[in-house]
Amino acid sequence: MAQSKAEKKFTLYYFPTSYSSQKVLLALFEKELTFTPRLVSLFSGQHNQPWYVKLNPEGAHVPVLKDEVADMIINEPENIMEYVDKSSENGETLFPDESSELGKQVRQLCKRLDMVEMDIITYGIIYHPHLSEAGCQISGAEQRSMRENFANRLSYLTELAAAHPALRDSYLTKSQIAAQKFDTITDEAKVKGHLEALKRLMKDIEQQLKDLKEKNGDVADVLWLFGPMFTAADIHLTVLLNRLTLLGMDKYYFPPDQCPHIDSYFSQVKKRPTYIRLEKEISTLRLTLLWENLKAWSPFLAGAAGIGVVAGGAYLVYQKNK
Repeated sequence: MAQSKAEKKFTLYYFPTSYSSQKVLLALFEKELTFTPRLVSLFSGQHNQPWYVKLNPEGAHVPVLKDEVADMIINEPENIMEYVDKSSENGETLFPDESSELGKQVRQLCKRLDMVEMDIITYGIIYHPHLSEAGCQISGAEQRSMRENFANRLSYLTELAAAHPALRDSYLTKSQIAAQKFDTITDEAKVKGHLEALKRLMKDIEQQLKDLKEKNGDVADVLWLFGPMFTAADIHLTVLLNRLTLLGMDKYYFPPDQCPHIDSYFSQVKKRPTYIRLEKEISTLRLTLLWENLKAWSPFLAGAAGIGVVAGGAYLVYQKNK
């Protein structure tokens, strides 16, 4: 039986700019569940610290959800989203009954969207910026941190494996996965292969939205992937469209003249309160990162005047890059 948000307490270990974290954040927002936020910085390597690896020894970097009442750890975004959906009767049902035709269709599309290796696409664009149609919108400071962290990840994980024998297998597994991904993202042809596969998926989604509009357009003003209900598949697509826009790939994957239904869909998403809340959280983190970088660039600034200059600079850079 689903529990109300008052009966269950969650702690979310996450990073707001993480693709997987954004899916879980949207699910929590949609289900109106409160949670204790624990920021795990991917830029400073907190996701590789022993305390966190113990929480998530084999899963992706972030997020991890802890149910404090049941003393249970849930990892992998799809598992967390489904757990969250079952934990609250608030909001819409994200995963309809899997025995129903709708439930099967939602899960099938979720699986297909989940197969998009967005980390390879994201880092692939950062390593091969000419592949972005409009230019990557991720700030220069973030891109530098991401490139440096990925390049140093293999040696760092190997060192951690030697320093923490009890977690050796976890660190070596993460190192092997990182090595495979590094080989892929630095190979332009392989990155292009992922981009083309995503292009085919977006074409299918455009057709699905078109068919839905033609069938239901007269009876519903707002339609999501499967009608008036906002499901887990919509969360996947929302985060995907947001990331493609950030990478400057929106004009390639869903230009308004070729994909009017996806373009209209994303315009609807941007008005959704949960999306606005997610964007606010991401923007707050970006401002914090810019602040830290500006402080590093301006060691000669001191006192209130210096802080004011750094704060003003952070605000201007934030406005330019948001």
